[in-house]
Amino acid sequence: MSTTKTLIGPLKSWDIYSVSLDRQAQEFIRNTEIAILNEFKARFNWSVDIEELLKNNAFEALVLTNTKQEIEWVNKGFVKMSGYPINFSKGKQPKFLQGEASSKEALNTIRENLKQESHVKERVINYRKNGEQYICDIEIFPIRDREDKLSHLLALEKEVYKLH
Repeated sequence: MSTTKTLIGPLKSWDIYSVSLDRQAQEFIRNTEIAILNEFKARFNWSVDIEELLKNNAFEALVLTNTKQEIEWVNKGFVKMSGYPINFSKGKQPKFLQGEASSKEALNTIRENLKQESHVKERVINYRKNGEQYICDIEIFPIRDREDKLSHLLALEKEVYKLH
């Protein structure tokens, strides 16, 4: 009978390994988001390259709305950023995130660009579920089908900083 002895010692490279694990986790999340949006792409015959769109733009939160601007899907980054659960957000318009301090000028710019079915990028003050304000950059991409008809709107959001 042979016994195998395992040497136990301090893990000296955990900090390096944890960076790698974090990178793998972020990549897994991003690939999952791409796969979900590619399912929408197949269902609605979108002409956009989802992978390229997401890999070429920085974001934390994703919000997919229909042409009536009703939320159909949000990612976990949206939940983390806003504090609102996925099921609460579905069917609502993103304006539930806005409040008294939200810039009317920025919101009008977004509204006008969306009426023209054009891409828009703005910085707005939004409100978390707990009432805390935060500033985020929002970039909204009109998503068209293969017949060039507006199908959905995809908002990529990145928190800039918290307001206290």
